[in-house]
Amino acid sequence: MRPTRGPGRLARASEVRALSTGLLFTAAVCALTALVPFSPTAPRALDAALGVLAAALGTWLRLRTARTRVAHVHGVLVVGTVGMTVCVGSSTTESGPAVTALGFVWLAVFVAAFETRRALAAHLVLVAVGLRVGLAAADAPSAWPTWTFLVLTASGVGWVLNEKVTRLRLDATHDALTGAFSRRAFLALAGQELARAARDGRPLTLVLLDLDGFKQVNDVHGHAAGDETLVQTVRTWAGVLRAGDVLGRLGGDEFALLLPSTDEEGARRLLERLSVGARIGWSAGVARWRGEDVEAWMHAADTALYAEKRGRTALRHAASGPS
Repeated sequence: MRPTRGPGRLARASEVRALSTGLLFTAAVCALTALVPFSPTAPRALDAALGVLAAALGTWLRLRTARTRVAHVHGVLVVGTVGMTVCVGSSTTESGPAVTALGFVWLAVFVAAFETRRALAAHLVLVAVGLRVGLAAADAPSAWPTWTFLVLTASGVGWVLNEKVTRLRLDATHDALTGAFSRRAFLALAGQELARAARDGRPLTLVLLDLDGFKQVNDVHGHAAGDETLVQTVRTWAGVLRAGDVLGRLGGDEFALLLPSTDEEGARRLLERLSVGARIGWSAGVARWRGEDVEAWMHAADTALYAEKRGRTALRHAASGPS
């Protein structure tokens, strides 16, 4: 019920911009150390070369913010880890390796702020390996205590920050009662999926759902029963939806489904599966994206929803006969 973060998917624009900014600051630091070295033996040519590389990567990311994939972000982070390893290993003063290695902490902070716990763990392993190789290459004094201190510091800071950011992101983007995406987060994801569908040419379908008789549940059984109905309904749906499908709560008993790589017929088959074991029925409006903006697309699905509602009302009136 939430979009995946596979390597082929687009990265968040905020993450790409932050990484680009970090690289440009890194380029400035490298340029400064090349112009004003810490010691006469400092590798100024290496600092200059790494500065050019950081500037190039930062500019490249900034120019293609909307087209950068998750794999690109992780690739740049790996390049950064290798660069930091080279810097540590090339240090020529006694304190140089430990001071330079602080850059690994910043890398861990970035990953913690934007990536998943799993990705953070993977990059921390790379940081630990890179730091050990760098300290060994520099023949740093007290290499193992320095390695232990910096790895534990980077891991601790990264783990705590990632946990906090993950909680804040969850609170900001998800409905507190049901766990579905909030209206604002859903619309943002819809915009991203439109861009992806326009690029890839794959079908994309929106479904608006409105629970039938939900007001009567609240009126007869109370709001606690109504809340429990919402929670159980979303839980039932979540067990059926694919990893890339997006479920949002637009408000009250109104929900929306974003179905990538799915046409209208596929959406209707999914709706049939969603109805199995459900506590309450619903009306649905299905609209395949045909190049319009998000607002027009939502309007098309809303029109289909109310057409279905009117049809159901007419059938009920016909079944009951004249009054």
